[in-house]
Amino acid sequence: MKKHIITLFAVSIAMAACTAEIEPQKEGSAPSESKEFIPGPTVFTASIEADPASKAVLDINGSGHPQTFWENGDAISIFTSADGDSHSGTSYKFVTSLGANSTSADFTLDGAKEFGNGMYFASYPYQSNTRGVNFTGSSDTYRMAGLQLPASQTLVAGSFDRKAALAVAFTESGNSLEFKNATALVKFRVAESGIIAGRIEVDPGDAISGTFRADVNTSTKELSLETYGQPTYNYVDFSINGSTPLSTGTDYYVAIRPLTLTSDLKVFLNGNLVKTINSSQLAAVQRNKIYNLGTLSTPANPAQKVLKFDFSGSAKDGWPTADNWKSGPGEKSCTYPLYGTDYSFFLTDCGNASQARVAWVSDKGGLILYATWRYVGLPAIDGYKLVKVSGTMCLGTNSKRKAAIVKGVAATNSGTTIANAHEFVTGGESSGWTTSGTTYTFNLEGTEANTVYYFLCSNTSVGVSDFTLTYVPI
Repeated sequence: MKKHIITLFAVSIAMAACTAEIEPQKEGSAPSESKEFIPGPTVFTASIEADPASKAVLDINGSGHPQTFWENGDAISIFTSADGDSHSGTSYKFVTSLGANSTSADFTLDGAKEFGNGMYFASYPYQSNTRGVNFTGSSDTYRMAGLQLPASQTLVAGSFDRKAALAVAFTESGNSLEFKNATALVKFRVAESGIIAGRIEVDPGDAISGTFRADVNTSTKELSLETYGQPTYNYVDFSINGSTPLSTGTDYYVAIRPLTLTSDLKVFLNGNLVKTINSSQLAAVQRNKIYNLGTLSTPANPAQKVLKFDFSGSAKDGWPTADNWKSGPGEKSCTYPLYGTDYSFFLTDCGNASQARVAWVSDKGGLILYATWRYVGLPAIDGYKLVKVSGTMCLGTNSKRKAAIVKGVAATNSGTTIANAHEFVTGGESSGWTTSGTTYTFNLEGTEANTVYYFLCSNTSVGVSDFTLTYVPI
């Protein structure tokens, strides 16, 4: 078992200065597609930017500063301009073989492929997905699309999720790659036992996880992660495995995208808001920095609760798992245990329904409301009111699908309409839930504490792979 150790200077929020940027020397332009094919190097020497991290293995270098190291078996993705100055294709996989962790390592082309000489873009960790790459310097940047920063990260004691350890290298010639950290790290400890999971969140206008494009400035070679129309998220969820408690006195790290903040940064543990950093205190998150939040503890009366209920896996005990599971309205209370608390959902149908048509159906990806006039009663919390409902639609895309948040269940659907039979919560009016994989949000007003509100299928059918419910105290 590897031993991970970090020594960090004590700072209130930000720490760890970046090392100097290394600018590749330009030794000629990239070959055009019309030129004779010239084989490129089959071995690249890759080094890692120091202070603080681009890899999941963290250790101490000879100067006593945080340093990161390549591991045996690591793999990187490399694109070459020999395949076209602007192209979309699958990267070449290069792997390393090491007897011990090292700040510099040789990576060898994996497989018998032709690899052309030119300019090179590289990323860690290796991803086999097809990506667009632009070596022309359009808009003063070289670009590589498709970098994935997970919105759900696995905590590692003294380290961080290697899938989130994004690093990028660019060179205009040669076989040396200077990798730069593409993310920032948020460091914290927990003060109490029983913490299972947490979330770092900003307002929806700010994207801190998702799929981004790496831009490298043609002059300065500075790196940034940019949005470009692909899915992004304003949060990162984290846990060890969803059930194992975090250890007190242990450093944990979460990777987020560097950006200029337009909102506060909030940290939740077990769904409870434990820390808020105002955007005036932290105007921007910079790459290759560690932001030390210190030791986090849960206040007696949290100012906000954000609870994420995941329905994408197997149904929990006591939940119906098929359509038409009962003759007549369902009217079934179902328990969802989360962070040691049992939350109650109420599955039902309009009062004159002939069949119960709300169920947790794993092979359809979530909690399914099979028809109009079907309801899910959302958990009520003593002393708190529901102010936001977000859900990800898991059924196939259909322009007719709609959902709403209402105050009660209709006694009958005979001779009436959805609008006439219900009182919508302000902000919860019937609206499209049309696109598979898209997250839809209702921002609610006028709600009351310890009150059940109902998620309603107001047209066709809808399915949710998850609900994220936000509550605030009265």
